[in-house]
Amino acid sequence: MGFKASMITIHRPSMLLPEEVLLKHLDFSDLAFRETTIMDSCIYPGDRSVNIGYYNDNIVICEDYLLTTSLEVTDDPVTLAEYEQVLSALFPGSEVLTVACHSSVNYHLYSLVKDGKRIRFKRIVASGPVLEHGDRLKEEETIYAASRVIDGKRFFESRRQNDHHAVTEDQLMEEFAFGVAKRHLGVKISSGEESNLMFNTPFKKFAKMPPQSAVLAAMDRQTRPWWKIW
Repeated sequence: MGFKASMITIHRPSMLLPEEVLLKHLDFSDLAFRETTIMDSCIYPGDRSVNIGYYNDNIVICEDYLLTTSLEVTDDPVTLAEYEQVLSALFPGSEVLTVACHSSVNYHLYSLVKDGKRIRFKRIVASGPVLEHGDRLKEEETIYAASRVIDGKRFFESRRQNDHHAVTEDQLMEEFAFGVAKRHLGVKISSGEESNLMFNTPFKKFAKMPPQSAVLAAMDRQTRPWWKIW
């Protein structure tokens, strides 16, 4: 399956909304609070939950690809996704940044929006063509500076220790996605002690409640004698 991650950050919002109100605006009214977790457990929870936390003056939303998939499949790098429009309207003056990656297909994506306008968009998967819009961010330029174009194809120096082979752009999934995420988070994901502090940041997990019949059945099983359960 490989490593997967998706995250939305709202940088320095002028106000905070109760999580339930924010979820309602994002059309997740059917989700309810389930538990408190940490970022390390919810950056890709795999349970169709939406997890909300706060770090370094950001609202951080880990949404299990429930929202960011719309950017994964779009052919239009200019038009904002519906959730980007909502967040941009709710938090005027704040940058809204989406980052996502999937190691098994060398996929990474990032999208930066502010006040209803797309500042930057980039998506690439498995050595395929890059879909992009806008000028490169300074966080990207640092990575591109260590690249060269040979016969029309761009190659990068490997960032792995004792590995001097040239790699393609899609193979630098974490460098690009997490490098751009550092723009808001202030630290690079999975890098150093500060990242460990970030990974232990509390998040609230919201998910659909189990059907009422399942809840009642579970309660019934708990109250019946063990010999009558099966």
